[in-house]
Amino acid sequence: MKDIVENFINAKNILNKEFNCNEDFFIKPLIDRKWTIKDNEGIFFLTYLDDSNNPKDCVIVKKNNEPMIYKKNDYTMVIGIECVKLAFILNNNNSI
Repeated sequence: MKDIVENFINAKNILNKEFNCNEDFFIKPLIDRKWTIKDNEGIFFLTYLDDSNNPKDCVIVKKNNEPMIYKKNDYTMVIGIECVKLAFILNNNNSI
């Protein structure tokens, strides 16, 4: 299990470096989904189609008043807020 977690962290760090983005966030790959970005009076939204082709909206986070949208070659990484469950992976030997 430790190797799987470390491999995930390393892959995330490589992805962040590739997009020149050092923020800490959950990564949700949607590379096969249709998507669009909308500007609603300065509030930006990412809309993508889920497994049932229903639209899902996410608010795009801003940094220095700019939406956090990073483009690299054929891909775009958007930092947004969507209701998600987080999985915290802890070592039982470190319990207090």
